[in-house]
Amino acid sequence: MTGAFMLIAFILGFWCIWSANRDVNSIGEALGFTVMAIIIKALMEWNGAPNFDDKLLATWGILFVFTIIILELVDRFSNSMGANMAIAVVGGGGWFGLAKYLFSDAGAAKVASWLS
Repeated sequence: MTGAFMLIAFILGFWCIWSANRDVNSIGEALGFTVMAIIIKALMEWNGAPNFDDKLLATWGILFVFTIIILELVDRFSNSMGANMAIAVVGGGGWFGLAKYLFSDAGAAKVASWLS
């Protein structure tokens, strides 16, 4: 499971670097990124299509909102290569840590407590 999250976090970091000098459509790109992340996770874990229940939808929704925030930071604050690289590192590392926590037992229990 960690390998899939590492790959997805790397892709997010690369996406941030690639988005440096262009107008970012954060909601649309975050939606595309989240769909791509779901597909990558399903393929790398050989689980087939995920069974979306309320808890899994809330988990992916939290990751979707985090991705929107990171892409908005890139759009607003990437005025130099250093700032863009910092946002990419923080975004990729944050996405990895958040995903690892949300898909752990403690994170799943926390999300489930919010839904009940």
